[in-house]
Amino acid sequence: MNIMRTLFLIFVVTNLFACATSNNVTNTSTNFSKAAHSYYTLGLAYLQKGNYELAESKLQRSLQLQETADGYNALALLYESQHKNSLAEAAYTKLLKKYPQYQRGYLNYHIFLCKNDRNKQMQQLVSIMTAPENNLTVLAHIATGNCALTKKQYNIAKSSYQQALVIAPQAANALLPLAEIAFHNKEIEKASAYIKQIHNYNGYNARSVYLAMQINKAQGNMLEVQKMYNILKTQYPQSEEAQKIVH
Repeated sequence: MNIMRTLFLIFVVTNLFACATSNNVTNTSTNFSKAAHSYYTLGLAYLQKGNYELAESKLQRSLQLQETADGYNALALLYESQHKNSLAEAAYTKLLKKYPQYQRGYLNYHIFLCKNDRNKQMQQLVSIMTAPENNLTVLAHIATGNCALTKKQYNIAKSSYQQALVIAPQAANALLPLAEIAFHNKEIEKASAYIKQIHNYNGYNARSVYLAMQINKAQGNMLEVQKMYNILKTQYPQSEEAQKIVH
């Protein structure tokens, strides 16, 4: 609308224009958000297929339209997959600076540091997580456990996850690796108890369902194996775990 013309409009029309402008801004913002999510989804799909060039372009476009924690996290994982460590670290640093309560970012960044044996930086990151303003002590224990688990330091991993459970008894990110460790150690009943606790309090996820299949197979519960198989195929068809049972 012409600015000079608005000087002569009556109050009611001016108010209507203001409402329409507000609606247009809202609609534009919603459209940007939808477009950003579409680019993000495409970026993830290309990342999973190993098409890193297209994945990067889609994720960067998504972040241009709307910055999100998930977007920066995916970009960091992309660079990590390409072994572009300096870019991955920059993306993780920016992610956690912008979104200091984004828990998945802390876990992924900690694993990145763990894989590259950056022990001093890991300790610094744990200190940030356990700081009173962040209050992510449970997550710090889980991150420490995850690092130990990747290095097959099972006793350290178990201790870290159990410390997390002292504070948050239903923490799925601690219960699930404890179930996996128990299954690895052929402690089938203990593994089964952990899995039941996860499913009762946190519901299913692809990783827990796949492990439940293995546990029930070891126990000879073939009806439960079939149930878990069906859940994995129907609810998580694109997951890595679902691909394992296809081949």
